[in-house]
Amino acid sequence: MRSSGKKSWIRTLVVTIILFSSTFSFAQTESITKDSATNPLPETKQSPAAANIFKKDDIRGVRFKDGSVVYGTIVQMNANVVTILTKDDKLVRRKFDDVAAFIRADDEVKKEPKEVFSVAVGVERMTGNTTYQIGYPFTPAGGATQYGYFPFSKLEWPLDTWMGRLDVRFNMDDSWRLNGVLKKNFTNPSDNMKDSDWLTASNPSRLDVYSESSISKLDAWIFDIDIEWVFLKQRYWSLYAGLGWQYQKFYFEGNLIHQYSPSGLPGYDFYGDGSVAITYEITYNMPYVKIGGDIHVKDKFVLDGSFAWSPIVKAKDEDHHLLIPKTGTGDMNGNAYMFDLSARYTFTTQWFLKAGFQYTKISVDGDQNQVFDFGVPIGNVKDEADSKQTSYYLMLGYAF
Repeated sequence: MRSSGKKSWIRTLVVTIILFSSTFSFAQTESITKDSATNPLPETKQSPAAANIFKKDDIRGVRFKDGSVVYGTIVQMNANVVTILTKDDKLVRRKFDDVAAFIRADDEVKKEPKEVFSVAVGVERMTGNTTYQIGYPFTPAGGATQYGYFPFSKLEWPLDTWMGRLDVRFNMDDSWRLNGVLKKNFTNPSDNMKDSDWLTASNPSRLDVYSESSISKLDAWIFDIDIEWVFLKQRYWSLYAGLGWQYQKFYFEGNLIHQYSPSGLPGYDFYGDGSVAITYEITYNMPYVKIGGDIHVKDKFVLDGSFAWSPIVKAKDEDHHLLIPKTGTGDMNGNAYMFDLSARYTFTTQWFLKAGFQYTKISVDGDQNQVFDFGVPIGNVKDEADSKQTSYYLMLGYAF
């Protein structure tokens, strides 16, 4: 009896434990269910594009609404952010809302239309001068050569003027391009021409005669053409070399204002009557070689710089003194260098603004033949000419 009672007690205890455990588990489950119904866990939703993108392994880039394109592998994307691993192992993170399209391997690459031809017009402000000097050695007509100091006469012609400017460019392909520039003045210089003479052989540094003349006329033409070869091209910059030719012509008419002798020599004090007293014309022919480079800042802004050198400048000049009267014609050779820096901003698909700076330095020398206007020859003298030209320009252009 005692053994049977003991077994009954054990069974009752086991049943009680099982019932208690079941009740506790049910209560816990019910609590969790209620909590889940009351405070559901936030669900992370992925955009359809983000969900589909990982099912494709042919994505090679992303095009954004601002027009930029990032090529690479998409390593992470959700409704907020897209992360791209570029080919140079850089991570680029952008807002998903900025995405315009995904570029797939089988998509046709949409390239911006290439510029084939462009034309630009504008204005240029030139400053500087073209100066010529004559002096010994002097060979009189039919006589022996005389040697002495240099110079005994110098004329400085001003180049402060406004010019109209036309630029054209033809891009033959990605590596070769043809450029042309035409410039013509439309104002006369406000500065005066300065004429200085040193006449005393025993004191050649003493200025004996000095005069100034206003410029009543300047006819200036500059034409430049070159071909460029882009020999090194990177994503944001390139280097190029080229060959070109530049022609310059300056024709001046000067009206004498006042001539006098700083050293006190008699017979040199004159005032002009408003008429032309002197004319001067000089032309430069300059074949050159050039090297340059450009830097692309984003897609719309380009900086360009170049240096050109001409070792074989050919120059001719003619000086006509109407009051003496005599004419001198010179034939000279020399060299020149040119520096150009420009910036171009494209503000629509075709229209652009271009601004720049140019500096040109020309040095030539040779001989000048002088003759009186009534036909009597005077002789030959040494002739030197130098020109320093600084320009700033602004242009509006259109690309085809």
